[in-house]
Amino acid sequence: MFIDQSLEGHMAAKSTLRMLRPKKLIGSNAIRIGRNFDGGYVMIDHFSGIDAAYSLGINDDVSWDLDIVKHGIPIYQYDPTIAALPVEHPLFHWEPVWIGGVEKAEENVQTLENLIIRNGHQDKNNMLLKCDIEGAEWPVLQNIPNEILRKFSQMVFEIHDINMISQPEKMEGVRNALYNLTASHHIVHVHGNNYGGWTVIGGIPLPNVIEVTLLRKDMGEFVDSEETFPTELDMPCDRTRCDMHLGRFVF
Repeated sequence: MFIDQSLEGHMAAKSTLRMLRPKKLIGSNAIRIGRNFDGGYVMIDHFSGIDAAYSLGINDDVSWDLDIVKHGIPIYQYDPTIAALPVEHPLFHWEPVWIGGVEKAEENVQTLENLIIRNGHQDKNNMLLKCDIEGAEWPVLQNIPNEILRKFSQMVFEIHDINMISQPEKMEGVRNALYNLTASHHIVHVHGNNYGGWTVIGGIPLPNVIEVTLLRKDMGEFVDSEETFPTELDMPCDRTRCDMHLGRFVF
């Protein structure tokens, strides 16, 4: 665990983390989608009229995907680290493709924007996104047009190495990525992945890996959340260790 007790680190961390302040959609209810422990995410129970879902990063777990297809939603899945899906389903559409900030055809890297166009979803504006691509989310968020993110009414991101906000040479890229992520969406849930450990930045303890759920800002009226995290729906990713307590995650 790295510890930075500097005033500069404190101010930099607070100004960046304020972008992630959790909100609550008035009248909404949360549910857990996916398996217990690692692989499950807390989302808002709003799945009617969804056109499609994108699942970036699979590994050996399609429990989130299986819960989503129960609503009749087709899922487009991308992960080149596996030879085949662990479970098949008629609504699953998997390709062994890397997701990146820019297309690199020779390296089998595609952008989410290109995949949406290729799948004929360029005119769809009510989709779901789950992204767990082990740090590759940063170049994606730094490069993807926000108009593409706005096509997703609800998104779940696992954000790796959030502790980069303590590194001056990476601060601008981190802030640009988080600004893009939250320009059209509100954070409605946050959870610390206890596999990733902690960093203390300017006296602020912060999980190195956080899971965030976001809703598009036009989905209704939002207020500041009064919840403390983890909630009763959360579970530690590593079941052998206690969950990470984030409080209200307000800075």
